[in-house]
Amino acid sequence: MRYSFKNKDRSLPLYLDSIGYGWQQEAVKRPQGYPYVHWLQTYSGVGIVEIENQTLRLEPGQGILINQGIAHNYHSESDNENATWHTGYFTFGGALVSEITTTLGFHDYLYLSEPDDNITKFIETHYDEIENKDPFHIYGSSELVYNFLLMLKKYMLDNPRNQQAYQKIIAPILDLIQEHYVDDLDNTDFQRVTHYSTQYILETFRTNYGSTPHQILIDLRIRKAKELLLNQPNLSVEEIGRMVGFNTYSYFIMMFKRAERVTPGKFRQFYF
Repeated sequence: MRYSFKNKDRSLPLYLDSIGYGWQQEAVKRPQGYPYVHWLQTYSGVGIVEIENQTLRLEPGQGILINQGIAHNYHSESDNENATWHTGYFTFGGALVSEITTTLGFHDYLYLSEPDDNITKFIETHYDEIENKDPFHIYGSSELVYNFLLMLKKYMLDNPRNQQAYQKIIAPILDLIQEHYVDDLDNTDFQRVTHYSTQYILETFRTNYGSTPHQILIDLRIRKAKELLLNQPNLSVEEIGRMVGFNTYSYFIMMFKRAERVTPGKFRQFYF
């Protein structure tokens, strides 16, 4: 079963694009990524997900959240035509999807090897509700997407296997980035607040966030820059870049365009 929303209210902070349940999954190659955030989980069979030089097995009950624009491929583990891979998925976007996923701590991808029942049964539980043709269902589906993201966040915090890493490594670095994002932070700063090696820090962040501390820092600076671009029209783009921690104007332009697909000046023109 598969359902795709033809009418989307793109002004919503979050909106659902499509949902599939019990889907016989075909092979997918996306060298440029996908324009929406994508949740994929296995119901039966085993899938192989290739993302950011990582190869992940997606066994029954396991799932992965892939952010928009992140290159990835996936396919069934077996070449046997009788050994099908059945999945559930939904894709979503929104006016504030980048800000919300960044704030909740989801970056390039998030792999869940042992999700709880609330997560694994989410699509099955809400599929009929989402498919409802009520003209107001798009707003209810927006709420469901947000609730799902909160469940993922709770899982990350409550999972005993993640708690120690979160308290000793992730939380101190996130606090440092939040308080000092305008400073020239690097790996030595992350080592200083955690007393762990750079290699172990990077492995921990890749496992829990599918990203790096540096990318999280850049994401926060971009989010702060967007706030200033919209709320401080008297400030120049170059001034805003310096205020949020970018050392050079060209680097600010490059990072902003990579994140938002437009330059800071063009972004501002959308609203003024």
